[in-house]
This record gives sequence, C-alpha cells and structure tokens, in this order.
Amino acid sequence: MKRGLSLATGLSLAVLAIAIPVLAEEAKSAGEGKPAAASPEVTLKGVLMLEEACTPKPAKETRHAVSLFALEGTPEVAATLDAVMKENWPGDSMDANQARNLNDAFSARLKYYFTPGELATKCVNGAKDVPGCMWGEPWVGVTGIVSEKDGKKWITPSKVFTQYPDRKQVTPKYPDKMLAPDKPIKPTGKEALILKVSDTLSLKCILLPRGSFLFLKPFYVQPRWQDEYPIMVTFTKPFWLAEIPVTQEMWDSVMPNNPSTLKDPQRPVRNATCAEVNKFCQILSAKNGRTVRLPGEAEWEYAARVGTSNPQLDVKYQDQKSAGRARGECLPVKSKQPNAWGLYDMISDNAFEMLRDAFVLDRRVDEVDPYFSCEKDEAAGKKHAHWGRNTVTYHEGVGDAPNDAAYGSTKFRIAVEATPEEIAAMEKAEK
Repeated sequence: MKRGLSLATGLSLAVLAIAIPVLAEEAKSAGEGKPAAASPEVTLKGVLMLEEACTPKPAKETRHAVSLFALEGTPEVAATLDAVMKENWPGDSMDANQARNLNDAFSARLKYYFTPGELATKCVNGAKDVPGCMWGEPWVGVTGIVSEKDGKKWITPSKVFTQYPDRKQVTPKYPDKMLAPDKPIKPTGKEALILKVSDTLSLKCILLPRGSFLFLKPFYVQPRWQDEYPIMVTFTKPFWLAEIPVTQEMWDSVMPNNPSTLKDPQRPVRNATCAEVNKFCQILSAKNGRTVRLPGEAEWEYAARVGTSNPQLDVKYQDQKSAGRARGECLPVKSKQPNAWGLYDMISDNAFEMLRDAFVLDRRVDEVDPYFSCEKDEAAGKKHAHWGRNTVTYHEGVGDAPNDAAYGSTKFRIAVEATPEEIAAMEKAEK
C-alpha cells in the first residue's frame, strides 16, 4: 500500500467536484472557466499538487483544489525561477532556513491555481486521459490561459498531460545548482567507531554531526507523495551510523537463520523481522557496551543527504545506487560510490531500509530529536509500519516480504548512540 493511500479512500469524483467552493469563488475574476478571448494560451510544466499537500492547515472545503508549481513554460516563469534561485540559494549547499525560504518563494511566486472545472476535478485522482496528483504521479504540463487575482496566479486549463508518455521518465529541467552533488555543510568525526560483530567481523561506523535540515520533499520536487510536507528537523546530538547495511555474513555470525532468498555473504541481509533486527541490535549492544539500534526516519534521511537541505532529485544519486539488474536484487556492499559522508548503499531501487520509528502519516510541525516509539507494539506482538527508502522517497516495509523481489523487501543498517564524552568532543571540534 502506498504511503498515505487511505486519505483518498472512499472519495468519489462527484464529491471532489464540489469540494473547492472557496477557491472557486476566488477564481471568478480570474475567468471562472471563461477568460477573455484576447488572452493567449500558454503551456506550463511543473509539479501538480493538491492544496492539502502544500498548505499548513488546509480548509476542508479547499483541500482538494489543484495547483501547479511551475518550473518551465513561459519567459515569465524562467525569469521568476532565476530570480528565486539567486535570492534564496547563493551557495553550493542550502541549510534548513535557506531551503524553507526557497520552498516559500515557489509557493508565493511560481504557484498557479487551477480554475475549478472538469479538468481540475479529474486531476485529483487521475483519469484515463488526465494524470492525477494524489500519490507519486508524474510531473505534468498544463495548457491554458493565465490570469491574476488578489496576488494569486490562476490558469484555466484546456489540457493537462503527463511528461513521460508510455511510462518513460522525463526529468524536469531543474536549475543546475539543484542537480549538483550534495556537499556537506558540516564534516563527520575524524575517527571511525569499529563495532565488534563477532570474533572475526567488525562494522565501521561514522560519527555524523548534529545539525538541522529540511526533512521530506519541497513542493517543487517530483516524484513525491502528497503527505510529504517539508519540516525542519534539528538533531541536538551527533550519532554514529554504519557505513554499510548489515551483510549476510555479519548476520550469520550472530543470528541462527538467514531470511534472504538471494544468498551471498557480501550482500545485505534481507527481510528480517522487526523482532529479529532488534535482537541483533541487542546482541551487538551487549558485545560492545554501546547502545546499538536502528536509525530513525529523519536520521536516515539526514545521513543520505549528508546534512544538507538541497532537494532530493534522483539524478544526483545515480552513481550511488546499489540496485542490481534483476527485480529486488541488491549488489554486494560497496559496489557503488559512497556519498560525501562516506556512507555506502544508502540509495537503492530494490530494497527499503528498515527504521526504528513507528509510522506517522502527516508531519507538519518542526521537530527536535524526533522519535516515534514502536516498542510497545513490538512487545505486544503487533505488526506496524516502518518506513524504508527506494531512492529518497518513502515506501512501506515491515520486514515480512515473502522474498527479496517482493514489495516491502527490506535491508537495514545500524546506528549507535554517541556517549556524553563523544558529544562533548564533537561540540568542541565544531567550535
């Protein structure tokens, strides 16, 4: 089940067609479906969104209104985008505040509301001839007449179309700065932690600095899920993260069974249950005198993006992807390049990384050291959703896939909590 899919359950197009009276009223002067004949049609390309996905507290009557965050189309869009980038992204890597300002600038200057009508209604869930904007749909183009009212841009659409016909991906033309590899704002700790797995095996862990970043996807990034609302997350303490996922060789040295269907000592162990992974972490904790656990959702993303708040565009991660040719295949660890913090195999189309957090559907409030505990559910034997990654997008993974190629198939890496002495030393180094 795709993340957040239940939001759309039970909604019919008939209901959605009357769900936007407020924006419909605002749109009267913008044409109400009948703009002046002298206005020429234009074609804009960008990210199709629902109001509920890009407003902090969407009103019930406007939550399914449709808008487009424009990236291409007219000279006006090109000039506005250029100005927005110059004003909000002066360096190589954005910090959390710069990223939030950039996201807000897109909302204020490059957001085009759809005039309510048949095409706007079809866009909510999609139709045979119109792409939808609910769950991970492609970026789109819209042809129509543009107008302005009360500081808002409107477009009365005559056509809405997908940008990858026959399911062949076509990447939007994002600015060059957005496509450059992520450069860390802060360095990692100088010394690695060598965690003992067995008498003959060890696992290298990297000390990641404390910091803040814009978590989840900005409104202009596609593909996306509609419940990815970008928030600022702050980590007040550094933490260690394993440079690679736990391999089958490591697993076999500690645990009695290997649940992977594709056996290989150097490939990640796959499809372990939550209870088994927790047991593995407990054994390593006892062996090393450290707190070993799964990373949290925000910790994982912070590490994957090397502490930056640059947009998570798939094209930047191609040389890091650890996916093999066969469906569900993960390559042996360290087959591809690490990210700039020295972490390997963070990005894969063929497996999700398990996380310690319980699933939280919609997060719109800034968080400090977030952790959504699932220990009580686990102790009671209840199943619950963890979130893993396929690139830098969210999917469900609960560690019970029938084989490596199945949806929900997982791998995992471990995190280690820093000691008070290590925290103090890194804080001193930052100064």
